Amino acid sequence: MLHIDETIDAFRRGSLNFDCKRMVLSQRKEGGERFEGQGYISQSPDGTLIFKIYVTLHNAEQLDHQLALLSDKRGKIYGEEMFYDLDVTARDGTHWAAARNLAAFDWDTSVVVNGELDSITADVEISSSQHYLRLHFFDEYDVPLHRMSDTERFGNRYRVLDLAEFEACGSNFEVRKREGSGDTVVVVTSEVAFPVAFDLRIQEALQYITANTAIWRARLESKSKHLELKSPWPKSTGTKLYPPISPGSMDFDEHGWRLFDKYLAYVVAKTENTYWNPVAYHLHNACEATANSLDARAVGSSVAVEALAGLIDVGDDMANPERMKQFHELICKWLAEQTDFKDLVPRVKKQIDVLREPDKRAKRTLLALADTGHVEKKYVKAWDYLRNRHVHPKLKDLKKPDQDLLDHIRRVEVLLRQLTFYLIGYEGPFTDYGAEGIPSKHYPLRAVPLEKPTSLLPLDS
Repeated sequence: MLHIDETIDAFRRGSLNFDCKRMVLSQRKEGGERFEGQGYISQSPDGTLIFKIYVTLHNAEQLDHQLALLSDKRGKIYGEEMFYDLDVTARDGTHWAAARNLAAFDWDTSVVVNGELDSITADVEISSSQHYLRLHFFDEYDVPLHRMSDTERFGNRYRVLDLAEFEACGSNFEVRKREGSGDTVVVVTSEVAFPVAFDLRIQEALQYITANTAIWRARLESKSKHLELKSPWPKSTGTKLYPPISPGSMDFDEHGWRLFDKYLAYVVAKTENTYWNPVAYHLHNACEATANSLDARAVGSSVAVEALAGLIDVGDDMANPERMKQFHELICKWLAEQTDFKDLVPRVKKQIDVLREPDKRAKRTLLALADTGHVEKKYVKAWDYLRNRHVHPKLKDLKKPDQDLLDHIRRVEVLLRQLTFYLIGYEGPFTDYGAEGIPSKHYPLRAVPLEKPTSLLPLDS
């Protein structure tokens, strides 16, 4: 019988190891190779799940198998037929399964198969009257904690602050993070079924409020009645992106989970048939870039701002579309008459055709949002400066990083947060890392509708 909590704890410590009385590795194609035998599943030193099968039955020929491997083209993504599914029965009778695995074959006097597993799933019985989801992240994240629990150490009982309970996205959440535990655990219950890929959306929301790459490593779910263990996700260490609300402020304790709820509701509603929500994807890339050089951090934040601005529609800037259409036709007619420059007409016409389309540039969107107090105009200027000099640098821009560059980066990262606030509909406190003294401010900054939009004015105006 599988002991769930003991298995998860062993996996967290990197000591998961169990023998398997039956292991079947099947190639992912009709009539493909099949290898069967006994073996084990364990973990490598970095925590990756690995397996070994001592094959007793198989339908593969060594020469055919090796020729098939040699025929695979270098530099190309593996085709589906190169992957294998693993079906396992452990000594305690637990059924485990892992899909789409690569394997290495040792053809000696007997066949031995080794491989790594991205994840492995066990069938388990979960007694719960509600829909139940539990995620283990195997890392301690700064999250708002509001309740205390009893604990014991060296025979002494005492209470520690290690728990938060709240409602978000129509579900009840319990988040536990005890110092020294090496884990942050999110437990979710609901009377109704969870949204599709809810575990990934919760993962994205946790990344958002902590500004860290957070990937769950163990998942227990009552809906599918399974326990899933996942190998470590490649990620940068020492990232330096700041959370939307500083964990050192009272605002974090009072509004952190409300911000989590807003973001979670957004990514649930705005993610269709993709692993990542688009906003979460760009924030993740920006966060990962902060672990590298200041120049990489500048590029990462600048690109993310441009991407998020592209998700926002501030309306058509053409006050009179019919008049613009007439103007466009007049210019095109005049161009067609310029026989002396016939070779240049197609190129010029492509530039003029842009006049008929609404201006969707990130700069215009950002300035329009600055007009309504949803972003700070001086931070838009910082983005314009940073983007031009680091995404498309000239020789004069390639100077040694200094305090000025760091200041610009921090302002652009705050701008990135302000764009997410606008997208998710958040109103409340946030930390302005781009201002002197790193003050707490309220979002939106102001709400002053203008009679005439100034979003097409130059940045220095």
